[in-house]
Amino acid sequence: MGRYRKKLWDSTVLGFAISVGFGLICGFLCCVVCSAVSYFVFNAMMFTGIFTIACLFVSGYFSGYLCGRYRRRYGMTEGAICGGIIYLLLLIVSLKFGEFTSPAKLILLAVSGSIGGIAGVNTVRPENLM
Repeated sequence: MGRYRKKLWDSTVLGFAISVGFGLICGFLCCVVCSAVSYFVFNAMMFTGIFTIACLFVSGYFSGYLCGRYRRRYGMTEGAICGGIIYLLLLIVSLKFGEFTSPAKLILLAVSGSIGGIAGVNTVRPENLM
């Protein structure tokens, strides 16, 4: 008889923390790329709003995708929760600097996280996941 080892993704808090961290890293990298394109290619700041929306969508999508892919259940709900956690982190940081972030970002992050969660659940099951 084999020993039962608890998997990393069985823990709800740890699974959400890894997914949200991955989503924040992807969103940060998207911001770096969009900033470089805005500065070096366009040489203007006129597309800042569009790039911000794209970075938020990427962040929410990839956090929901990773959560859905490895937790393998409730992709839409858990993706929306990942998007909500990212919004809460953005809200805390923005309040720290004296501003309030728009609630429309919560809707964008929740929807993109849900889409990512649905896509993650419907992918091929990873080989190392039992």
